[in-house]
Amino acid sequence: MVSAAIMHFRLDQLAKNILRDFFVLVGAAETEVEVPAGDAQRIDVWHVPDPALLRAHPEIEPGLLRSMAAEAGMVEVFSAAPGAAELHGCMRKRYQWHHTLELRAERALQLPSAWIVSAGRPDGVLRDFGFVQDASGLEGLYAGPAPGWRIHAVVIAELPRVRGTVLLRLLGAPRVRRAALRDLAALPEDAWERRVAMPWLVRLSFEVPEQLLPGLPSVERDFIMETREWFEQFTARKVEAGVEAGLKEAVKEAKKEAERRAEEALKEAEQRAEEARREAEQRTRLRLTARMCELRLGRPLTEAETAALGERLARLQETRVAEVLISFSAEALATWLADPNAT
Repeated sequence: MVSAAIMHFRLDQLAKNILRDFFVLVGAAETEVEVPAGDAQRIDVWHVPDPALLRAHPEIEPGLLRSMAAEAGMVEVFSAAPGAAELHGCMRKRYQWHHTLELRAERALQLPSAWIVSAGRPDGVLRDFGFVQDASGLEGLYAGPAPGWRIHAVVIAELPRVRGTVLLRLLGAPRVRRAALRDLAALPEDAWERRVAMPWLVRLSFEVPEQLLPGLPSVERDFIMETREWFEQFTARKVEAGVEAGLKEAVKEAKKEAERRAEEALKEAEQRAEEARREAEQRTRLRLTARMCELRLGRPLTEAETAALGERLARLQETRVAEVLISFSAEALATWLADPNAT
């Protein structure tokens, strides 16, 4: 379970980093963009094109990636086929982000495009929301029911095995990803796709600790080992070209940095889990204590009283609150809850 969770986290980061670095070639891009709202929402990748940079990269052939980069938009990546709830969540983020951008610009702006990139085929979403084969005819690319929706779905498993889709196929299911890795390795060493993807693939292959490899599915383990083998072959060729010392040091530093990042990410995940556990305990404690207060008072607590009770639990601890509940009369308890300075 732990190894699968770590691998899922690494692959999620791989997808976002590869897409971000591609969009950076032709404009500005960020990952995990926070959308101001009542609850925490983050856009996987947000990008804004620079037409001059786009023209400066004719090597990025016309096709799906160039179309995605042609206008400002958000990209949401799913390792499993999303359902209706996930699609609605993406649209909620888009509209809230669009509203935020208009407030900042103090003028009306065009609705950003939305790209739903899915490793598998989301049959229910495509059917129920009226997606149709895109006018370009590219297999695996679907457009929303009308141009005004400005939304596309990319089914990675259906993309043709051509150079123009290799970066997106690296984000797919294990077998699709392995095939894309081989296609990437077959490209010229100066190919722009290799410059974008290779650093993140190498980092992924070294970030997964050796002791976790046996616990991975065979296809994931093979992908890691194949990436390492490819990198080793690449470095061997560079060594033959006379850069042995520099590359060895670079690999050593990359591995050390990858190990450090892996440790930090694991600590951060553990810290978040502990914080979530504590918050759940606090909510449960408040709910149970509030129920006891309601029984003593013979009525439901008001919002203000519930908030005051939560503050007392945090400031005075459970022991003091329990003493009050046991020893105070209903009237005294109500007065105690109403007094902001109560002890």
